Amino acid sequence: MRNRIGRMEGRAAVGAAIWAAAWGLLAVKPVDRGDWVLENLLIWLTLAGLIFTYWRCRLSLGAYGLIGLFLLLHAVGAHYSYDVPHVTGWLKQAGFTDLSRNSYDRVVHASFGLLCVLPIREALGRWTGMKAGVQSAAACVTILALGAFYELIEMWVAFLVAPELGTTFVGAQGDAWDAQHDMELALYGALLAVVLRAFFFRMTARKHRQEVG
Repeated sequence: MRNRIGRMEGRAAVGAAIWAAAWGLLAVKPVDRGDWVLENLLIWLTLAGLIFTYWRCRLSLGAYGLIGLFLLLHAVGAHYSYDVPHVTGWLKQAGFTDLSRNSYDRVVHASFGLLCVLPIREALGRWTGMKAGVQSAAACVTILALGAFYELIEMWVAFLVAPELGTTFVGAQGDAWDAQHDMELALYGALLAVVLRAFFFRMTARKHRQEVG
């Protein structure tokens, strides 16, 4: 058991080191240093929360990996002030032709739901003892609530901390419904992840029954 825990902690340390190295590279010469600091507040607060809860409610390596991937996507956006080159062109090539703005922020908001709903589901299961179906519903609602709260944080920071960076930080790009679209995409991503998880476990259980039978 101790060997297993040691291997898990070793893998976690390697993953954390790789993530820190990638973040360090993205911290070099960002497009706008002031906006970069504001954008990284989310990363620093999240890391502080993960460290604080690590010994109290340790999640699986997979959960930490999903959270790390989301934070890395956000770090890329912070480096470019969310005007990431080529993303809109790639999305148009993939069939999303009705795009008139840089869409990397949309990708990250959808990824928030897609990547973070399962770690949230896992944490809710350990903290509350909810049944599986309730865990999934509560995790999706939590994603929607966190998405709405982040939109409020953007507004508060833009008004109170750095009004001169408000437009850049909020990143609405002229879209009057930007906040609603961001929350919508996060919810869709969460629902997709939950459905895919349920489908995977159902297929796994069916295969197991066939093998046993």
